[in-house]
Amino acid sequence: MKDMVDLRFLIEKRYENIGIIDVRSENEFMDDHLPNAVNIPLLNNEERAIVGTIYKQIGPKEARLKGVSIVSPKLEDFINKIKGVADLYKDCIIYCWRGGLRSEASVTFARLAGITVSRLSGGYKTYRNEVIRFINEDIYKYRFITVYGPTGSAKTKILELIDSEQYPFLNIEKYASHKGSSFGHIEEKNYPFVTQKNFESKIYYKFISHINRLILTEGESKRIGKVVIPPTLFDRMINGIGVLFNPPLEFRIDFTVKNYNPSDNIPEIRKSLENIKRYIHSDTYNELLKLLDNGYFAKFTEILLVKYYDPLYKNSYKGKASIEIRFNSIEEGAKKIKEFYDEIVTNNRYTDNIC
Repeated sequence: MKDMVDLRFLIEKRYENIGIIDVRSENEFMDDHLPNAVNIPLLNNEERAIVGTIYKQIGPKEARLKGVSIVSPKLEDFINKIKGVADLYKDCIIYCWRGGLRSEASVTFARLAGITVSRLSGGYKTYRNEVIRFINEDIYKYRFITVYGPTGSAKTKILELIDSEQYPFLNIEKYASHKGSSFGHIEEKNYPFVTQKNFESKIYYKFISHINRLILTEGESKRIGKVVIPPTLFDRMINGIGVLFNPPLEFRIDFTVKNYNPSDNIPEIRKSLENIKRYIHSDTYNELLKLLDNGYFAKFTEILLVKYYDPLYKNSYKGKASIEIRFNSIEEGAKKIKEFYDEIVTNNRYTDNIC
């Protein structure tokens, strides 16, 4: 394998069946990284900070010498970790921020140990530029079916159920680790680690990992949790083929209670309720608190859906749907949206809704 490889090599393979090693620090990796990469830091967070301080205050030569002194004692373990990845794949690629010193040193160490690895030209920065370019340009090559529906209509659950090469689902809420409501962060363990960059990377990877150009997604606000849907993608979503999910209220209540698991999350729900207090009549707010504290979760959910969410979101999807789908179970909803998707593919219908 070549000493240096271009990002195009990874794109052509869809970042799959390749050993991809990120030698940046843990914090850099957590902020964002290439799809399917593993983190083997040459310098960890604290060590990188030390070297960076020396670089700024003294100079690059002294910083490099400090880096060598830090890396030397742990070099054997570092190389063994690289070997553990390289042994699993025919091709193994190492990258850092710009494809510079850290990845160059890592490749040199590995090759001296007889491990065949290559360095990614341009490093993470080149990858990040490709993500931005794709979202700004290539997104217009895709068509969308955008599913709307009142809170609790199980849009995400149903689309997750059918997600496949045949029915690709761009799961914005999953990538944001947020359900898109005032209570959306509850039961989302990865929410604290979401950044705009890794959110966009997950979107990008979903697109390039599927050949199908007709994508299922949900109608969302521009902002979801801590992140913002890129404007080009948001434009494609709102101009997609609109579908309205409309199950009965009883279904929505039952699904919402199960989805948010209130018995284990009462403090978080109380806090979220406090955040929307100004939008709710005081009598209703006090009633909701009593129901929550006494464990009447179904009634609590019913009032919240009918008196808060339905009036709030009804106009957000009004007039955006080409078809309404009614169902009484998740399985029935999945069956009907698949039939609708197949009809579009087979008969090329509803093309007037596609810009």
